[in-house]
Amino acid sequence: MSEVADRCLFGSALPGRLADLDAPPTRLFLRGELPRGPAIAIVGTRHPTLEYANFAHDLACDLAEAGVAVLSGGAEGIDTEAHRGALAGGGATVVVAPAGFERPFPEKNRELFARIVATGGAYLSLAEPDCPATQGIFFARNACLVALAHLVVVVESPIRSGARNAAAYARRLGRPLYVVPAAPWHGNGRGCLAELRLGAQVLISAKDLLKALRALNLHAVEPAAPALSAIRPQQESLSFTETSPPMPARDAVLDAVRRGAGSGDEICLASGLPVGRVSELILTLRLEGVLVTDPSGRLQIHK
Repeated sequence: MSEVADRCLFGSALPGRLADLDAPPTRLFLRGELPRGPAIAIVGTRHPTLEYANFAHDLACDLAEAGVAVLSGGAEGIDTEAHRGALAGGGATVVVAPAGFERPFPEKNRELFARIVATGGAYLSLAEPDCPATQGIFFARNACLVALAHLVVVVESPIRSGARNAAAYARRLGRPLYVVPAAPWHGNGRGCLAELRLGAQVLISAKDLLKALRALNLHAVEPAAPALSAIRPQQESLSFTETSPPMPARDAVLDAVRRGAGSGDEICLASGLPVGRVSELILTLRLEGVLVTDPSGRLQIHK
């Protein structure tokens, strides 16, 4: 497919955000380059209706033009449109794949994957380059995809789908989850309605996601739109392969509260920490008297 060589990542070379997983992979195979800066995962059904497919394409295009990397799983349908949209926007996209680069799944996306690598994106796989997809690897792939993302978007999904499995990982890992709402009679979108009932946020446009990234102190890398270049200029862009140590979890919680986060959900959004870890730290800090609640029930640092 390409003369670009695969690299095996293991140990400290693995993306640091994978450490949030209960059982992170011990190695990954990479072809191309993982992008720097914020990344958003876009997932959905393999059999989308036309308007949702177009929405996924345009959303990814808008994010790419804003300097945000687009992650997806390379599957037919919404995943494919997300990758194509990112390419159309001139940005970076990453295929987090269930199969090796030489045995792509689906086979019909072989040329798309080669184009992604050739234009500065990446193909990241749990499987060796010549290994096909196996039935048991898709959930592990979804876990890695979500762990690498700063935000997760479900565009269209029936009740039972791989996209909802990705959404479940987003909740477990504390990744903010956005879904495109669907009409109650639209069977292919009922999974999105179910996710809204579970606490996902409604997605209207790319502006919602860019606003959420700003709340996380993340900013775009070499944005196409000049106005976006001023977003948090004092912050360094984050990288999948970042080597500087992250802020300790306790300090991250306190920093989030100082910046106005007053609930567990807001602290998760501001800090990027998993829900369970934030809940544990809130309890510990309250028992220590470091955190207290104001009359309205919002958390604040005891003075």
